Amino acid sequence: MRPWVPAAMLPLGVMLLALVLASLARYWLVEPADLTATCDAAPWQGAVCVLRSLTVQAFAAQRLGGVALALGLLALLTRWRVAALLALAAGGAGLVLYSTTLAAPAVLLAGLALVRRRTGVGS
Repeated sequence: MRPWVPAAMLPLGVMLLALVLASLARYWLVEPADLTATCDAAPWQGAVCVLRSLTVQAFAAQRLGGVALALGLLALLTRWRVAALLALAAGGAGLVLYSTTLAAPAVLLAGLALVRRRTGVGS
């Protein structure tokens, strides 16, 4: 096996996990009409409605995308791998949860930070 394969698995795994979890949140918490009707009446009552309200608040006003973009910029400027992985996860979730305007560039910045760190470009 080539030496770059194991190093690429962590970012791919992080992105895949973020996409799966965000998809589950979208299709089980955000979009069901009966849950929306129930939770709109009392958004902070019951564990499911609280989880749904927190999920909706995460992507309202592009919050999730903004956090991802800030982490992506931080990762690109500091070469901090943890920030790049967090930006990748938040950006992936933002792509699924309606925050595409800011999440898409965040995913690109996170990818650049991970490649830059790995190859040592700009050292």
